[in-house]
Amino acid sequence: MRWAAVSDPFACVATVRLLPGRDAAVRRRHPWVYRGAIAGPIPTGDGPVRVAASDGVLLGVALRGGSGGSLALRMVAFGEQAWSATTLRERLLDAHRLRVALDLAADAYRLVHAEGDALPGLVIDRYLDVAVCELYEPAWEPFLPAMRQTLVAELGFASVLVRRAWRRGVPIECVHGTSPPAPLVVREGSVRMLADLLHGQKTGLFLDQRENRRRVGALARGKTVLNLFAYSGGFGLAALAGGANRAINVDTSGAALELARENWALNGLPIREEDFILGDAFAVTRDLVAAGERFGVVVVDPPAFVRRKSELAGGLRGYKDINLQALRLVSPGGLLLTCSCSALVSEVQFAQTLAWAAADSGRSVRVLERRGAGADHPVSVFCPEAAHLKAFLCHVV
Repeated sequence: MRWAAVSDPFACVATVRLLPGRDAAVRRRHPWVYRGAIAGPIPTGDGPVRVAASDGVLLGVALRGGSGGSLALRMVAFGEQAWSATTLRERLLDAHRLRVALDLAADAYRLVHAEGDALPGLVIDRYLDVAVCELYEPAWEPFLPAMRQTLVAELGFASVLVRRAWRRGVPIECVHGTSPPAPLVVREGSVRMLADLLHGQKTGLFLDQRENRRRVGALARGKTVLNLFAYSGGFGLAALAGGANRAINVDTSGAALELARENWALNGLPIREEDFILGDAFAVTRDLVAAGERFGVVVVDPPAFVRRKSELAGGLRGYKDINLQALRLVSPGGLLLTCSCSALVSEVQFAQTLAWAAADSGRSVRVLERRGAGADHPVSVFCPEAAHLKAFLCHVV
């Protein structure tokens, strides 16, 4: 297999020096090194590299960023720290111990959250006894045998799947055990959900929204909920489990809405076709506004509108537009949960965009809670910008 073990994938194969004055971030243990900070070209080839200051002082060890863009290196060790099979094993086990201690009451959760678990560029999600490894850099490929060893022999996973995030459209590879033959049924509190690990979005579920789904469920009793960008209906399911009168789901994907219908059936909920709207959320919300519809809770959880800096202005316009329509649809005294998973949009920018939308809507809006991903998505204090999910729970009058 293409990730077959080499003699020692942990051995550094070259040294990269940074330009004078460009080492401060690494000395503060920030894990990202951009091309503009490096003196000369990065040596070709595979394997980790030593990173040194311009005077030769060792700053640590990094993996190469080979998936394009300006991010050139991801630090996996700082100073004299070792980068070895033992280091990787200890970090995986430490990540597992943390999730056990969190007592997440869910069958599916994030086991490894990249920078937050000192393994930048690597995500591992757990679905029952299946581990889904998402690699954001080709540089992680040589370490798959060592990862598999720990995941299977010590953490008890029956199957290990690999998604290569930099290669869109490439099928998921099963590197241990067997691929799930059908979507898995996982538990999230009192709700059961189908997770399509092979063909679904993300690794099967949007695990970062788990605690926000529970919060909506706790507040939805007696209300009608509009779930925009619904995917498989997670927020709607949580709302109905919490006593909502009705949950309407909107998504552009027919396959996602079919999965949502299956989730309704799985939880013994009646399926009304008018509660599953196939369409663009921007157009659907405009139609609902024109029809005079109102909802006790509106959830806005779109995909990332900003994936690169050149998309920032257009993405912010998109966030303003969809939130403007959403605010027009909230009943007086109702709630809006609005989210952004665009890492390049800061919380301040997102809050300002929401304020512009509120001003144009003529509604009075108060932020009750500033929320993000659950505790199984830890954020390193040395890399706060890795906290991609922003969520505001708002009261609208």
